[in-house]
Amino acid sequence: MKKLNIALTAILTGAVLVSCGQKAGKYPGYEKVEENLYVQYHENNDTGRTVQVGDVVKMSMVYTTENDSVLMDSRTSGQDVQLQVSEAAYVGDIMGAFIGMNAGDSASMIISADSFFLKTAQMPQLPDFIKPSSILKFTVKVKGVQSMEELEAAQQKAQQAQLEAEKAQRQAYLEENNITETPTESGLIFISKKKGNGKQAEAGKKVKVHYKGMLLDGTYFDTSVKEAAQEQGLYDERREPYAPFEFTLGAGQVIPGWDQGIAMMKEGGKATLIIPSDLAYGANPNPRGPIKPFSTLVFEVELIEVIDAE
Repeated sequence: MKKLNIALTAILTGAVLVSCGQKAGKYPGYEKVEENLYVQYHENNDTGRTVQVGDVVKMSMVYTTENDSVLMDSRTSGQDVQLQVSEAAYVGDIMGAFIGMNAGDSASMIISADSFFLKTAQMPQLPDFIKPSSILKFTVKVKGVQSMEELEAAQQKAQQAQLEAEKAQRQAYLEENNITETPTESGLIFISKKKGNGKQAEAGKKVKVHYKGMLLDGTYFDTSVKEAAQEQGLYDERREPYAPFEFTLGAGQVIPGWDQGIAMMKEGGKATLIIPSDLAYGANPNPRGPIKPFSTLVFEVELIEVIDAE
């Protein structure tokens, strides 16, 4: 009999469990693997790669309560579950459901809801919607199996391709806008629009900055200027009164491109900062925001005030 590994993404990890091969009269169509762990196979792909301890498994997953209320369905979200397989933590742990399943296989499992939430998810108590001593039903389909080394190599290759695409987009933007300023060593492009006559911005000092943030296609994603927010459909009354953004320069409170660019300015100065993604939000911007992974950003900034440390 096969063995399969399955888990919730982010909070759960994989595990190993040996099948007992007992027929499960309690749940028709399922076989008992261990106490509180039952399995029913749907598809078997003998030519697919076999899951082993340490592998990273990508799969679709649906799990429900015993009354078939859906708690999670990766097919609806469009994001497959991905986890690294490791050893089981306790008898009946779904993490230990069946190492040895192949890519292309699918199966359903029945497990103890108590154990899953209290032991696997390590919640202090059962959710209100879960009855004590009830069960959970999982259905999974293994879509891919990789070693951690293979996964990391694939991620590095994909990231490099995205960085190359970003570089090409940035170069096209510079050419289209006749921008010839030489990037700094880090890759920041600083374009002075107005020389300031006040105090020099320095690391450790607080600064107040007005800004307009845009993508390369000109789309605004944020601004501290009320008129610009209104023009661009970004106005939010909860931000009233709109005011310059205040932060301590060089303290890591803003993206590196800001720390570097504002440090090149004096009070009263205005500039445009063209910031590559590795000096901005890289591969991990806010997933609910307009900035996509590996996006070069353009900021129009005005240094309003430099405040000396007390």
